[in-house]
Amino acid sequence: MEKIVETIPYERTKAYDHTAAYFPGKKVCMFDIETTGLSPMNSFTYIIGVNIKVGDDWQIIQLFNDDGRSEPEMINAFFDIISDYDVLVEFNGDRFDIPYIEKRMNVITNKLHIKFENGFRNIMPFDLMKCIKPYKYALGLPNIKQKTIEKYLGIDRVDTFNGGQLIDVYLNFVTTGDKKSRELVLRHNRDDMEGMLFLGAVLSIDMMKWGKINVEKFSVKEIAGKLFFVLDLNLESRLGRNISTSSYGATLDAEGDYAYIKVPIYTGSLNYYLGTKEKDGIVKKEGYFVTTLNNYNGNIALYKDGARSKTGYVMLDDTFLGNSELILEYAKHMIGEIMLYKGK
Repeated sequence: MEKIVETIPYERTKAYDHTAAYFPGKKVCMFDIETTGLSPMNSFTYIIGVNIKVGDDWQIIQLFNDDGRSEPEMINAFFDIISDYDVLVEFNGDRFDIPYIEKRMNVITNKLHIKFENGFRNIMPFDLMKCIKPYKYALGLPNIKQKTIEKYLGIDRVDTFNGGQLIDVYLNFVTTGDKKSRELVLRHNRDDMEGMLFLGAVLSIDMMKWGKINVEKFSVKEIAGKLFFVLDLNLESRLGRNISTSSYGATLDAEGDYAYIKVPIYTGSLNYYLGTKEKDGIVKKEGYFVTTLNNYNGNIALYKDGARSKTGYVMLDDTFLGNSELILEYAKHMIGEIMLYKGK
C-alpha cells in the first residue's frame, strides 16, 4: 500500500468550508473510494481518499492499493485515521461507499480469514448528496452529481474521467506499472477529495434553510403597482453562490451573508376558524395579509379563505409586526418553504 499526503491551504477553502459552523465542537473528516466495479462480491477497493483537518488547513490522504493486494491493509489504515473523529462526511457514501467497504470486509474475512474492527460504528456519517438533494429545484440543478454541484459552485475540474472509465486504467497500472495510468487514477480521486472540501459550501445553504439567520429589518414596498412585505436578513454562514428562487409568488434572493424575502401582500378579508369546520365558528378580519404557503406552525393566528385550506395567512397587524420573535419565526418558515418548493 502506498500513502500519498497533500496539504490544501486554508486560503483555498475558507470561503467554502462551513464544517466547523455546521458541526460545532465536532471533529470532521471526509472520505471517498475508488473501486474496480459496483459489486463488492466481484470487485475490490483500490483507493480510499480521506480529508482531515490539520490546524486551519485540510490534508488529503490517499491510501493506494498499488499492488492489487493491499485492500485489507488499506481498510485498516483508513479506520485507524478516522478513529479520532466524530463526523464522516461523504457524497452518496450512505448508499455506496460505506456498505461497499462493509461487504468487502465480509468477503475478505470469509476468503482470507482476516478480521476487521468496523470503524464506521464509532463515527456519524453525513451524506452531502442527501443534504443538497431537497434544494435541487430551488438551485436549478439538472442532477445532483458531484461534478454538477461543483460546476454550480464555480469549481473547475482538471479531471475529465469518471470512476468507471478509470477501472481499466488502474488495472493497466497494476499489470504494467505504467506511471501515466497511476497518475490518472490518483488524480481523479484527489480531485474528488478536494471537490468535497468545496462542496462544504452546500452546508451554508442548509444552515440558511434551517434558520441560521437574523432579521435586520422589514418593510412594505410597492413594486410595479403591487404591495410586498420585504424581510432583510443576515445569514450566519456566507453562501458560496447567489440564490434566487421563488414559490407561488414569494421570492428569496441571497448573496454572500445577506438575503431578503419578498412576499405579496393580500388586501381584503379572510377568516379565522375556531375549529376544523365552519360550523365551529368564524371570525372575519379585514386588513393586510401575507401567505405562509404550507404547514405553518407558528405562534400566531392563521387566517384562511376556507376551513380546510392548506394555505394560511398572517395578518400584518401590531401583534405580528411588533413582535421580533414572530417575525423571525415567519422568516425561517418562508425560507424553508421556498427552498423546498419542487415546482409543482
